[in-house]
Amino acid sequence: MQSQSDCRTSLFQKLKNEFLYHLDIFGQQPSFTILNRSKYPSALGLLTSLMICSLGFYFFLTEVVTMISQTKPAIYQTEISISDTEPFLLYNDNFTLAISIVNRFSEPIIGIDRYFNLNISQCERLREINKDSGKISVNLKCVQLPIEPCNMSHFTTEMQSEYFSIIRMGGIQCINRKYLQGNPLKLQGQVTSRAFRYIFIQFSACHNTSLSQTCASQKEIENILESGHYNIYKSDYLTKLDRPGQPFQEIITNEFTSFSLSTSKTISQRYKIVQTFTDEGLIWEQIQDQQNIQQSEWREISEFYNNQYLIVHYIMLDYKQTNNIRTYVKLQTILGKLGGIFQILIMIVAIILKPIIENFMKLEMVNDLFNFSEALPDTKHQINVTNNLQSNQQLTKRNQNYRLSQSNLEAWLIIFGCRAQKKQQFIFAKNKVNKNLEIVNILRKLQEIKVIKKTLLSKDQYQILKNYRSLIGQKGLLFSKKNLCEIEQNIILQNDQVNLNFNPEQVPSMMSQKSNFQKDFFSSCEQIQDINSLNECDMQEPEPQQLKN
Repeated sequence: MQSQSDCRTSLFQKLKNEFLYHLDIFGQQPSFTILNRSKYPSALGLLTSLMICSLGFYFFLTEVVTMISQTKPAIYQTEISISDTEPFLLYNDNFTLAISIVNRFSEPIIGIDRYFNLNISQCERLREINKDSGKISVNLKCVQLPIEPCNMSHFTTEMQSEYFSIIRMGGIQCINRKYLQGNPLKLQGQVTSRAFRYIFIQFSACHNTSLSQTCASQKEIENILESGHYNIYKSDYLTKLDRPGQPFQEIITNEFTSFSLSTSKTISQRYKIVQTFTDEGLIWEQIQDQQNIQQSEWREISEFYNNQYLIVHYIMLDYKQTNNIRTYVKLQTILGKLGGIFQILIMIVAIILKPIIENFMKLEMVNDLFNFSEALPDTKHQINVTNNLQSNQQLTKRNQNYRLSQSNLEAWLIIFGCRAQKKQQFIFAKNKVNKNLEIVNILRKLQEIKVIKKTLLSKDQYQILKNYRSLIGQKGLLFSKKNLCEIEQNIILQNDQVNLNFNPEQVPSMMSQKSNFQKDFFSSCEQIQDINSLNECDMQEPEPQQLKN
């Protein structure tokens, strides 16, 4: 049981460590340096980076300007069928309604209650269900609205004033302005809805009744109303979804139809509700709801004159409603697009520039690793390893220009093949560097070094080399040579204390012993230095040796 518990604890600990290892997205990976830098910078890469940053900044600036000005919204439009709706109120400032009767020569006919009757009514039809019997009762009620000749006081908006300023007002009839302010017109629902409200307009020839005897003679009425036009000035709205703020623009249109005493005509005019939801937030959602109406139907039906009316005109709501949803680009969307553009540009530019910049880096590497001497005829013998200090000094005296490229311009010429001889030298040197950077070759060299250390060093020398560390003082400086010798002696004493029963009286003899070991060690290092001083062409691949027992 104890072993099973330990196994479970170990398994849980391992799973926890693996989970934390993969969860940590900020874990730092080991990085290598090249020429004492974590990455190789170049003028070409810097110039290209500045160009990409400039393009990104330009894109960001234009998108932010578009976001603030709200000139390019994303628009979605849907249509729904409606039955029961809320009443849509029509005032002087959001709806225009004016009627005129003209003859066949487009001259206004002035003579209400003498030649013709013109009535404008607000009608409502309500369906009520009797809770006891379950029967549905329909109640229709129409209220006649007071009308009067129009003047400029009936038109409150700038657009209305501008439109009617050039129209002769004598024969145009409007709803009483004060009455309309307190009793706005209402449009609601459909014929089958529980609440159906509409506007009813009736134009008929004048008839004398017992209550009113103001009409002209029948012959005079027939002469005046023989033919003419029924004109209505009404509001309509254009959808301006690309305009910030108000998504509608009011216009006034003039619809007309002909009439005569031989026909009766019915006009069905429908308005469709257009509802617009606008998200005006720069970061978070800020929904603004705006609603208006647009004319969707104007239909005329004619029949023989029925001795009741010349024209009846119904204004009601359409059974369809349009919903517009418009959104503007947000800041997080701009940043996401900017990141994607950066990735695409960097990927495209990297395909073109990466080989060039890599060659610049390799050229600087071979300039630091090799000595390119023009005195040697063969390309392979022109490349000498710079680890041998004496050879470098002699070559420097003979030829100061040991670098393959002497200027930035020459580096460009070498990389693009304008200097054929130096291009050949560069390719050979680059291949040598690439060969030495192969992981298999590196592991093979490390294995060979390990074999050499075990072959040349004794066990104590190998232990000293293994435990040696360069110490750094409190001021951030390496210890002096004298202090390093004392540290090496302390390391020797520590190793002896671990492996032997330490006796302080034996320290002098042990120190002399270790001094001999150090002499052997440094002599071995001198031999290694002599090996490194050989030219590459004189070196041979080392043969594995048998380890000493």
